Amino acid sequence: MSEQPGQGDGGNVLRQDTGRTPGDDTAHGGPAGPPPPGRPPVNAPEERNGWRALWLGVGALVLAWPMFPVGVVLGVASLVVGAKAQRRARRRNVLAPGATPGMVLGAVGLAMAAAAAAMAVVIGPETTGYNKCMQTANTKIDEEACRDRYLPKIEEKLHLPEGSLSGAVLP
Repeated sequence: MSEQPGQGDGGNVLRQDTGRTPGDDTAHGGPAGPPPPGRPPVNAPEERNGWRALWLGVGALVLAWPMFPVGVVLGVASLVVGAKAQRRARRRNVLAPGATPGMVLGAVGLAMAAAAAAMAVVIGPETTGYNKCMQTANTKIDEEACRDRYLPKIEEKLHLPEGSLSGAVLP
């Protein structure tokens, strides 16, 4: 038998150490190593929570004016979820996609919801009286009387010029 590779040993050849570990066949289509740093595995908690923060922030922004209590809750939730996702991602040295934009949108939505809440407190009695008056109005003259009674009060509270709401269509 000869000492040449492939003869007499069933094709098993002793190879020199190449510095690679067994199973390290990435150049030959084998299993890949760990993911590069900065990229979490798919569906990592940081990634899911980052996207949750983004959706909560969008919800806070969209619902800030028509339903301000919901906008406040969603804005606070967006800030909390986004901050936790970023903190966890920083500890694990990965990214939390969507966390920062979600926190920004949540903060803007929270500010808008707070402004809507302040408006409701400031002009709440006038808008409630105006709405009740309009519901009981039977004619266009009654509706005009409601506008003449309540719109100047709202203008005064908001420090608007006189007559600035006269052409406004209010619900």
